[in-house]
Amino acid sequence: MKRALKFLFTFLAAAAFVFALVIGLNYSGFETLFENEEGMAEGSQYIENTYSLAGLAEFISEHPEWVSITSYNVNDPDSGIFYQEDIPRALGATSNLFLLMEYERQVAEGLLDPDENISLKEIEKFALPEISENNHNKLIEEFEGGTAPLDDVVLAMLQNSDLVSADYLWFRLGEENIRSLIDTVGMPETVLPLPFSGMYMRINPSLNDTAALSSMSFSDFAEQSISEATKLRDDQEYNQQVKNQFYDDRLSLTFMQERDALAYFPQATTSQLADLMSGLIQNRVLSEEVSEAVKEKLRWPMGSEPISRSFEDYGAIYDNRMGLLGGIDFGTSIYDGHTSVQAVFFDQLPVGFWVHMSANHMQEDYQQRLIWDPALYETTQNEIATNDE
Repeated sequence: MKRALKFLFTFLAAAAFVFALVIGLNYSGFETLFENEEGMAEGSQYIENTYSLAGLAEFISEHPEWVSITSYNVNDPDSGIFYQEDIPRALGATSNLFLLMEYERQVAEGLLDPDENISLKEIEKFALPEISENNHNKLIEEFEGGTAPLDDVVLAMLQNSDLVSADYLWFRLGEENIRSLIDTVGMPETVLPLPFSGMYMRINPSLNDTAALSSMSFSDFAEQSISEATKLRDDQEYNQQVKNQFYDDRLSLTFMQERDALAYFPQATTSQLADLMSGLIQNRVLSEEVSEAVKEKLRWPMGSEPISRSFEDYGAIYDNRMGLLGGIDFGTSIYDGHTSVQAVFFDQLPVGFWVHMSANHMQEDYQQRLIWDPALYETTQNEIATNDE
């Protein structure tokens, strides 16, 4: 009996130690999960729609409040899928498309050297703990000896939807140049790319008064976000203070509040974005040289086997963040040779549903197959038509 009790005590002690170790090492993760219990259950009734693309098409037709799609053949722009196409949607990191355009313009005019070596330390000024860290860690792999060519930084920004390098590039390009680009391509002010660090700082109630956000104009939000990011870049003490806060308590928001706050970020309609992509295809954006350079960088997915199997040509920019799944792309089907341009955005999604849908990049698969899979295209059209009746 004594030996049995000793064994039991030893077993329980070891189990308690392992349990404490696991909880201790992952305490912040457990804490975050408990704080967002309601959000993780939000939209659970729709999760079955993520089991197939046909199910997703059904979800799209039943929930126009969360989805906008523009998809058409560039040779027949009046036919296609136009679904909630004039509803502004949060751009997220797809706004980096405009940074790419301005970057290529400045390279073409000799204002920037794509081979310039960029220090990782300069980019890291804009890194906020717990905000898209995995995406940024992929970019860090591009750096050898603490530097990388500017062109590689831009390409990694696109591939990884990296917010930190986007903020660095934003300041290198210059606010006035970016504003001028938006005017030149005929987009509204609300499309204006903003430093992500500044936006996340502005919506963080531990750093700023957020009570006025709901009634704030976009121009005021833009001004304050730029100011926050500028201070983060220039004030080392403030930089550390901000990073400590994000490390300790991230955004100080629940998942649902974080999702809702995307409403303050730059927005555009899918019709505007698809038409812009059509202009790129036809080399009408800024100049032929710039259009070709932009398309070449957007072709980063062409190295993957699934893309090469279904497309003669394909280019895209995507984003995936709390409640948001968005993409802008162009593609030429390998099966019939037609070229389509698209913008597909799932915005303000229920958190629990978003978690399931984003886990396997389902939105990207759906968007790509709209170009080359006639069955999915027809299914989507039929679902939308049925719901409109």
